[in-house]
Amino acid sequence: MELMEQNRVTQPAVRRADGITKARMGQLLDGFRSLRAGVIGDVCLDAYWVADLTRSTLSRETPHYTLPIVDERYSPGAAGNVAANLAALGCSEVTICSVVGDDWRGELLKGLLAARGIGTSYLITDRNWTTPAYCKPIRTGLQNVQQEDARLDFQNFGPLPAALAEKLGEMLDAMASQCDIIAVTDQLPFGVIGDGIRGKLKEWAAKGKIVVVDSRERIGLYRGMIVKPNEVEASGWFREEATARSPEEWAELARRLSGEVQGVCCMTLGSEGAIWVEGDSCVFVPTRAVPPPIDIVGAGDAFAAASLCALGAGGTGPEAAALAHCASSVVIRKLGTTGTASPDEIRSANAG
Repeated sequence: MELMEQNRVTQPAVRRADGITKARMGQLLDGFRSLRAGVIGDVCLDAYWVADLTRSTLSRETPHYTLPIVDERYSPGAAGNVAANLAALGCSEVTICSVVGDDWRGELLKGLLAARGIGTSYLITDRNWTTPAYCKPIRTGLQNVQQEDARLDFQNFGPLPAALAEKLGEMLDAMASQCDIIAVTDQLPFGVIGDGIRGKLKEWAAKGKIVVVDSRERIGLYRGMIVKPNEVEASGWFREEATARSPEEWAELARRLSGEVQGVCCMTLGSEGAIWVEGDSCVFVPTRAVPPPIDIVGAGDAFAAASLCALGAGGTGPEAAALAHCASSVVIRKLGTTGTASPDEIRSANAG
């Protein structure tokens, strides 16, 4: 017990960041234009299907009313949305490395990425893989009342075949050799990132590439990189419940994860802020309140992209987190879509 108490006393304190000045933000945003960014991970298609129930009719064949689709919107999701954010932030080059299926969703997704200026030469198309998609039916009624139905998911239910995993590793090496910064999105239960890809990412990080990892269920498997879990993902890795805690208590969890991955940990805390742990330094970076209405879909992708760019432009960890908060504050104001944030939007939203 004495040793435990001693360790508790000597544990480095949590410092509170002062935020980022407009001048420093401007310097970092200007630096984004010289960055070559690469993205590897689970690329998805986000679909929004809007049904007007005032036009619904009773089916003649079944005892159900129809869902008349009057609008459909598609955008890149998951790793695709991170790439879209990097492109919107003004990186000189953005390329994506992943696997999609030989299906309509894959073709549509490739077109959406290309339309945003995202390079797809490292994107593998294979008939033995399903292009993941999140399809969100939205019912509208009288007075434009809206309600979202349960999401329809296309996904894979088995691991990436070994031959595809090997080919993806070759594509990663080719892409990483041309990049300054790399974003990793490990989102799906059966996705494209396995031990082989994680090993290659560790090697590239050791060579000096800035690598930021977002992983829902496997965040503790990455080594020597910058891991960016939210508090739920970090708690889940240690099989703990993500109950409400103070920044100091969350910092203990972030320190544990930093030690586990032998690298930097940036743990986001939703509307509260983020904890940046790097070596013995532990900094709490608070956010600024954003009034409703808001939509948090895509906020984590915007944070990952903006923090990665800020680090690539020479920012410190706390500066990167503060700028990333600003980018996320733009995205959550965009309702009903997986939005992005441009440098001009970031400057405008944080002019006050």
